[in-house]
Amino acid sequence: MEPDRRCAHCGQTIPWGEIECPHCSEHHTYFWALRRETFNLLVLTLLILFFVITGIVVRGYQRMEKRIAEDWNRRGEAELTAARPAAALTDFRNAVFHARDNALYQLRLAQALAETGQFQQAKNYLLALRESDPGSGPVNLELARLAVRERSIPDALRYFHDAVYCEWAGDPVAMRRAVRLELVKFLLDSDERTTARAELVAVAANLPPDPSMQTHVGTLLVKAGDYDDALRLFRQALAEEPHSAPALAGAGECYFQTGDYAQAQRYLERALLADPHLTSAAETLETTRAVLNLNPFTRRLEQQERARRATQAFDLATQRLEACAARRGIDLKVAGGNPLQSLQAEVTGMQPRIRMSAFHRDPALLFNIMDVVFEIEKAAAQSCGEPQGQDLALLIIAKQQEGGKP
Repeated sequence: MEPDRRCAHCGQTIPWGEIECPHCSEHHTYFWALRRETFNLLVLTLLILFFVITGIVVRGYQRMEKRIAEDWNRRGEAELTAARPAAALTDFRNAVFHARDNALYQLRLAQALAETGQFQQAKNYLLALRESDPGSGPVNLELARLAVRERSIPDALRYFHDAVYCEWAGDPVAMRRAVRLELVKFLLDSDERTTARAELVAVAANLPPDPSMQTHVGTLLVKAGDYDDALRLFRQALAEEPHSAPALAGAGECYFQTGDYAQAQRYLERALLADPHLTSAAETLETTRAVLNLNPFTRRLEQQERARRATQAFDLATQRLEACAARRGIDLKVAGGNPLQSLQAEVTGMQPRIRMSAFHRDPALLFNIMDVVFEIEKAAAQSCGEPQGQDLALLIIAKQQEGGKP
């Protein structure tokens, strides 16, 4: 039997059959296990530190990119405001480069592209934005404006209507009203008066008690030919601001268009007292007064006054005939097949009969004279365009006598 051995490191007895000292072997294993845990912890700490530093660097870079994009966007906004779309286009391209996922910058870039005539590129950006956010009011509105530029009425209607019912920041009710009014302007410019009236009726039904807004929508209704709804809005505006010149002029125009010339005169005179610079109202008032003062068929007129008006109307029509013929280069002294020359022959035959005493002897004379007057005014309107002032008044009276509306 071998004698016990002692460990050269620790001095402990090594049991029989053992090759290594068990005491030193346990200590060595523990030591290496401890070193491995320390190493793993150190590696984990370094990884965490690496990720933290990387995150800080990335966030810093992103903040820097964001600031750069914001700066370019501000420059682009300023260029657009200053009506320099070409310069704005470069700025917005840079903004999008530094913030590729920013929908606002892409929208501004599309606007700049449209302003510089690059419609297809603008449309591509807008359609991509609409696909990612179909409920965006600004995107649909820009698509509608692009359709207006391309004179595409169906697309404009579709996108305008989508914009009306989309989401809007701030005051959505006011924005939807503004979109409808922009649509109405496009429809009126496109001579789509019936569709414009329908849109305006929807706007008028939800107007706030704001006289300026009521007057604005009323004016658009006049352009669309809806005089009854327009007059209602003008009256509402006047209830709040009785001396509002635009509302008074608008009401006068409505009465004029519906044939109530006495009321038209009243409102137009009040409008011009409030603002003498209303040129259109002054012209309408001149025509209104002419209709009231020239019409020989007005009720309760004495025979002498009827004769005086018919004579004045005949003189005015004769002057209109001569002026129109001169403008067209037609010689009225020569008989010919031109309608104006034929009417001149009637005038020449009628002139000797126009005497005050003749109206008493021949009650039909007034009607005969006015028939000639009306024929002259219609023919002159066809040959030389719509008249103004007293000649327009005679044309209106002619339509009244035919049962038509002025």
